[in-house]
Amino acid sequence: MLKGNRKYYIVLATIFVGVIFLYYSQPKPINWNRTFGKDDKIPFGSYAIFHLLKDTYASSVQTNSEGIYNLNERNLSTDQSLLIIDEQISMSRLEIRSLFAFAQKGNTVLLCANQFGKALKDTFRLDVRMNTSFDASSLDSLLKRPAFEVSYVQPKNTARKSYVYPKVATESYFSEIDTSCFSIVAVNKKQMPVLLERPAGKGKILISTLPDVFGNLFIVDHPNRFYVYTLLSRLRNRSILWDEYYKTYGHPKDSLFAFIFSSDALYMAYGITLLGLLLFMVFEIKRRQRPIPVIRPLQNTTLEFVDVVSHVYFNSRNHKHIALETIRYFYFDISRKFNLSTADLDEEFYTRLHHLSGVDLEKIRVLFRYCENLKQAPGLTEDDLLELNDRIAKFKKQSIR
Repeated sequence: MLKGNRKYYIVLATIFVGVIFLYYSQPKPINWNRTFGKDDKIPFGSYAIFHLLKDTYASSVQTNSEGIYNLNERNLSTDQSLLIIDEQISMSRLEIRSLFAFAQKGNTVLLCANQFGKALKDTFRLDVRMNTSFDASSLDSLLKRPAFEVSYVQPKNTARKSYVYPKVATESYFSEIDTSCFSIVAVNKKQMPVLLERPAGKGKILISTLPDVFGNLFIVDHPNRFYVYTLLSRLRNRSILWDEYYKTYGHPKDSLFAFIFSSDALYMAYGITLLGLLLFMVFEIKRRQRPIPVIRPLQNTTLEFVDVVSHVYFNSRNHKHIALETIRYFYFDISRKFNLSTADLDEEFYTRLHHLSGVDLEKIRVLFRYCENLKQAPGLTEDDLLELNDRIAKFKKQSIR
């Protein structure tokens, strides 16, 4: 297969290596995905805040990688804080019951997301609205132009009066809440709540609509980091559980294709390789394909055969033989159509044929007597053949079958 095609493989391999080198030599673009992972140093990762938790807000920090149901069944501690931070948090009703049971032991739960699942909204009797205003500004403008403002209801407990976040951050707020269960802790500029708190047995549950405030972008040397510091100070527990189970980007990608698709350079090289192989196969098959012979369908030569045979008989001037063959075929046709034997041409035969065909009885007698006379004649002329053919044709035309 390589014989005669080596230059194509060399060109293809050169393009493959060149694309990989070109993409790896380019500066890596900023990853703006909102992973909120403890090991992610991207703008919306949570590497900075995770490493500030220990010795600042709790004596120990652990990573949780299991569902709340298993966590509640396994963990008997009464002095822990569970932090669940992501773009969207969805739980089943069984998980929500386990969440309440975990908090009622004396633990604290912080749920922070832009959107919550239907079961969570129905259980807490709240609704969330997101500010979806689109702005196609430059990155510098998105990082500097203000978009929304938040502040605590009790300003004495915070370092600043209000915190202004740029357009790169996503704003969500509670449009409906159950005031009999929740107390408002923080609001936005329009006085819509963004942070709620409710007691749960010996513990409490905090719900926030601003997960972006936990991103590295607003923690590392950013003046708004005090908003998160104030929020974390409300936990006041000995141990903190940092959740990685409910993260959207928390599932590992171990497959080969997942590794290829995770890199733009490998993904582009993979696509070019597939395209090159496809083009090579198309042109190679087209070049080596054998021509398919055209097979003409079989022709019906029955009429031609009859025409040739009839001309042979007619040119031989053997009119008697032609008449005998015509009469024999006519008798055979009568037997087939009317189921009558032509061995005995008596009055009973004529009567039955008359009833079956509808032809006049006398005409039937004359026709068959004429045929029998021709069979006994020593010789026949061309006019006799024409007369025989004419009488047989009239019979068939008058017959109802």
